[in-house]
Amino acid sequence: MSANEDQEMELEALRSIYEGDESFRELSPVSFQYRIGENGDPKAFLIEVSWTETYPQTAPIISMNAFFNNTISSAVKQSILAKLQEEVEAYLTSTGFFVALGVRKI
Repeated sequence: MSANEDQEMELEALRSIYEGDESFRELSPVSFQYRIGENGDPKAFLIEVSWTETYPQTAPIISMNAFFNNTISSAVKQSILAKLQEEVEAYLTSTGFFVALGVRKI
């Protein structure tokens, strides 16, 4: 199966899993945001995940550069990104990152 076919299948799964979930936002067919934590929670943060052309054979790009995260220190952001990268590595090429996130709800 090609990367594009895998992406189409994962996109369909994402839409099904996160339908109605206010924490999930599809920015484009290859870029997504997910808020961890409730609105108003000072520990809440937003991750943005973008698929590369070769995703899921290669890792997606994960960012915490959204304005929502401006009050979070760089050290905390780096710690969160490191944990997320571990999740990516664990699920790379098998099941998608957001599918795993949906199952595990980290």
